[in-house]
Amino acid sequence: MRLSIWSLEWRLALRRRRLFVLNLLIPLALVLPISTGGAPAYHASATYTVLFVLFGTFGSAIPLLREGDGGLLRRIVLRGVGESKLIAERVSASTALDLVELFPALIVIMGFGGAGGRTWLLAIPVTVLGLLTANLIGVWVAAVARSMAEGALFAAVAGLFLLHGSGVFRTPRPGTFGAQLEQLLPFAPLHETLFSAAGGGGLSLGFEDLVLPATAAMILFVVTVLVSPILIERITVPVG
Repeated sequence: MRLSIWSLEWRLALRRRRLFVLNLLIPLALVLPISTGGAPAYHASATYTVLFVLFGTFGSAIPLLREGDGGLLRRIVLRGVGESKLIAERVSASTALDLVELFPALIVIMGFGGAGGRTWLLAIPVTVLGLLTANLIGVWVAAVARSMAEGALFAAVAGLFLLHGSGVFRTPRPGTFGAQLEQLLPFAPLHETLFSAAGGGGLSLGFEDLVLPATAAMILFVVTVLVSPILIERITVPVG
C-alpha cells in the first residue's frame, strides 16, 4: 500500500484522457497569445502567475469537495488509509500533475520571452514551490467550503489575496511589512521568475532566496498533514 494514493491519483488522471488533455491545452491556449502578442512583461507575468496559482488551488479544492460529497474520501479512510497519508500523497501527486499539465505553457512563456539561463534553471523548482503551496491552500479551502460553488469562490479569494501579498499586483515599498511578507510567501519567487521569463530582464533570484518561502511552504505542509483528520472530517461530513 506504499504510495497507494499517489498511484491512484496518477491512474485516475491518465484514464480521464479528455480532462488531462484539456488541462494541458487550456493553459497553453491562454499563455500563447500573451507570449506572442508583445504584452509588457509586468502585465504578462501577473497574468501567468494568477493562472498558475489558481490552476493549483482550484485543482486541489474542487475535486476534494466533489469526492467528499460523493463519499469517495470517506470510503478510502474506512479502508484503512490514514488521513495524513491521504492528504500528503494527494497534495504531492496533485502538485506533480499540475507541473506536467502546466509544463508546455511554461516552456512557451520562457521560449517566446527569451528567458536567460538562470531563469531556465530556477523555473522548475520555483514552479513546484508555488504549485505545492496552491494545492495546500486548496485543501484548507475545501475544509472551509460547504459546496463546490463556495469552494470556487473561496479558492479565488484566497489565491488572489496571497498573490496581492506576494507583490504580483503592486511592488511594496522596501522596509515595510508588505516587503517582508513578500519575501516569505512562495508565490513571490514564482512571479519574479515568470517576470524574467516574460522578457522582464535578467533574474536576480537565487537558490538562497528560496529558503524562506520554501520553509513557509514546508511548515504549511506539515501543519496540514498534522491536522488532516480534522480537515478530512470537515470535507466529508456535510453541515446540516
